[in-house]
Amino acid sequence: MKFFNTTMLALTISAVGIPATLAHAQSASGNSGTGEAPRASLEMPDLASRSVVDLAPKLDDSEASRDLSFPDGAEMERAFTTRSRSGDATTAPSDELKTAIEGALSGTSAPATEKPGMTEDPAFAEDSRQVFGEDDRVQVTQTKAYPFNTIGQIWSMTKDGQWSICSGTLIGKRTVITAAHCLYNHDEGGWLADYEFYPGLNGQGNAPYGKYGFTDAHILEGYISNYKGFYGSVVPWDLGILILDAPAGDAVGWMGYSAYDPVYALRANIVGYPGDKPVSTMWATNCDIDPGTASVNNFTYLCDTYPGSSGSAVYEFNGDTKERHIIGINIAETSSANVALRLNVPYFRWVNGIASQN
Repeated sequence: MKFFNTTMLALTISAVGIPATLAHAQSASGNSGTGEAPRASLEMPDLASRSVVDLAPKLDDSEASRDLSFPDGAEMERAFTTRSRSGDATTAPSDELKTAIEGALSGTSAPATEKPGMTEDPAFAEDSRQVFGEDDRVQVTQTKAYPFNTIGQIWSMTKDGQWSICSGTLIGKRTVITAAHCLYNHDEGGWLADYEFYPGLNGQGNAPYGKYGFTDAHILEGYISNYKGFYGSVVPWDLGILILDAPAGDAVGWMGYSAYDPVYALRANIVGYPGDKPVSTMWATNCDIDPGTASVNNFTYLCDTYPGSSGSAVYEFNGDTKERHIIGINIAETSSANVALRLNVPYFRWVNGIASQN
């Protein structure tokens, strides 16, 4: 994704310093883990030698201006059917998820009874910083510190043996939240051939928690069957879950996540693995989110990102409770802003239904 100069294009709204706490419509807590390396062998491949292809989708301005809201009724329930990589199985929405869908279609959501006191994650300040020119991203070198150890690089293999890179965040012992396009590619024939996840990866050869494979992957039916030959047709469904082959979260912990419903102003934090930086290095950025940019399923911002940051969690830090919660997933770019999928109540319940079983 493109990165933007947030000094020149600063948003006019900020939630920094608001002293109240936030009452979320739906929320799942994080966990800091044990901090211990869970594997005897930390061997890893030579990532720098791999052939890497850019599979990050592009969203042009004409697509971004289209109505990307949810469909109606039965079509909405069909789009929320879970498609799983294991046997390409399908799972219909639960009754709880159907209730959330009905609420989204009726336009009802939880009232904003309190305003958040959201700030830049102070963990950023505890790390060494590197700033280059107008780029506002900073390198994270203390990747074994929470919450950075919950964030990892996803390597996805295409059917012809090339690799693409994305970012993902643990939200449970085995559960990684990311973008659907990091797991499934329409131009590559569907599900990608293999996935690897490296939590807390700190450059080539420095994987403090080793490599994890996968047992399954899940995306929304809408990301598959709503595709009309261009990425804009599936932007509302670009959400994915990767299930790891071992409980990495026991060691590194996981991030909390919340329904961003109703929308509110906040200082968003984004941490991932942009492809324009040295191989497999972690970078962080933050910027203000204007709730006026939010649709029912997306919001935009001017945080600096780049391909490889796809799938990064957009998360808030509550200065009062000291909690961190993911409220969106970094998925796309336009010529004027970057785009996140917004964790509204239906998305939250879809994610939580999978995470609670893993």
